[in-house]
Order: sequence, then C-alpha cells, then structure tokens
Amino acid sequence: MNSALDAPHGTAGSGAAAGGSWTFLSNHAHVLLCLADDPHQTLSKIAARVGITSRAVQLIVSDLILGGYLTRTKVGRRNHYQINPDGHLRHPLEAHHRVADLISALGPTARS
Repeated sequence: MNSALDAPHGTAGSGAAAGGSWTFLSNHAHVLLCLADDPHQTLSKIAARVGITSRAVQLIVSDLILGGYLTRTKVGRRNHYQINPDGHLRHPLEAHHRVADLISALGPTARS
C-alpha cells in the first residue's frame, strides 16, 4: 500500500479514532453547511469547525463560487455568503438532489 487511499477502510492515517478517519461528507459539503448555519462567519472560524486550514477553506469557497453554489458580497470589512439552493449536487449518484435538499437534511437546526 502506497498511500491512505490504498489503505483498507477505516485504517487511513495514524491515530485514527475507533471508526476510522473518514467521513460521509466532503470538506466542500462541510464548508457549505457551515455557511448555511452562519453566512457571516469568517473563514478561520469555518476552518476550525471543519478541521482544515483557512487556506483550504478559501480554496473551497472559491470552488463553490465558481461552481455557482455561492455568491460573496462584501459587507463593510466582512464577507457575506449566499447559497444557491437550486444548485445540483455534483456526483452522478446525487445529481438529482439540490443543495437545498442537503441543507434541509443536514444543515443548521432551529435555534432557541
């Protein structure tokens, strides 16, 4: 085995938790769900929540903007992000679902 991609399921990476280190959603989905929760939050806050670098979040946000899933508007010194709920998921297995479906299923819960 040459890389974590070649490793048997649940064994990739060192110090993996009992269930392995993989997750069902990509970092792109995690960033999108964070922005659904709070469209005003900073990239560094998103990075901390997702567990990736701020630079990785910046690249993902750029991908999402280029893909038509997000728009960015400057509000003072901060950015505000708006999600396009009608964008379709990219993988052929999920392409019949919209971003709104993902957010509805896994997005922010009602706040008290």
